[in-house]
Amino acid sequence: MKFWQSSHVFQHPWSTVTQAFWRKYPNDYQSSVYGTDVIERYVDADGKLHSKRLIISDWNIPSFMKFFFGETRGYAVEYSIVDPVEQTLTLRSQNINAVSMFSMREEICYKSVGETTQLNHQAEFLFSVSRIVDEAAENWLVGTITEAARKGLMAMESISIKVEEEMRPALTAIDDIISNETIRSARKSIDSSITDAEKFIDSRRRKVYRLSINDAEKFIDSSITDAEKFIDSSITDAEKFIDSSIEYIDSSVDSLTQESSVKFT
Repeated sequence: MKFWQSSHVFQHPWSTVTQAFWRKYPNDYQSSVYGTDVIERYVDADGKLHSKRLIISDWNIPSFMKFFFGETRGYAVEYSIVDPVEQTLTLRSQNINAVSMFSMREEICYKSVGETTQLNHQAEFLFSVSRIVDEAAENWLVGTITEAARKGLMAMESISIKVEEEMRPALTAIDDIISNETIRSARKSIDSSITDAEKFIDSRRRKVYRLSINDAEKFIDSSITDAEKFIDSSITDAEKFIDSSIEYIDSSVDSLTQESSVKFT
């Protein structure tokens, strides 16, 4: 039996790396992986996403092992759990064919650490073909998994960068809206308009004392109507601007969604 482990720190936030994980296959670095099929997926009562997938790949076994294996295509089942609260993605996998000759188990964890993501990867494998070939086969597998892990990191890094590039326009638009000086000015304008209207009404009320009751009532009604129109106009202008900004964000997100598999909710 052989044991293998490695670790790596992605200079990307956990949310980006986990998106890259679900988009990992196919990629330009690991052509030996034919594809994946989701067997089961559900969200539990704690909000954790559970997935069960079938991973299909080419083992690329050396010539001295082909006599024992025959079939060079490998099948493995992968179980994964995404915990959005703890910000962890953990998974374990095991081969499901050729189990009478060898077994291979992998455990991987992606964990959020500040603005980075920590990856821990470990594996164990055991061959039981023949004493003559077992040691050579296990040594071969150590080299194979080391190379596969290296290519896997390259793929994850490449896809993480792509995810960030796809998300950047929408995130920039949202930041612009949140920090936009025009919105702040609109809010100040509304507050100022209300203050001015209150002062205006107060000044008119003081003049009421010099008017007859009938004239005073008309004067107050007219003043209140003018103030309400002034406030409504200011609020309407601000709402129009905010609505147009939201429409811009929605159109940006829709465009990104159509161009990629990134989903914004």
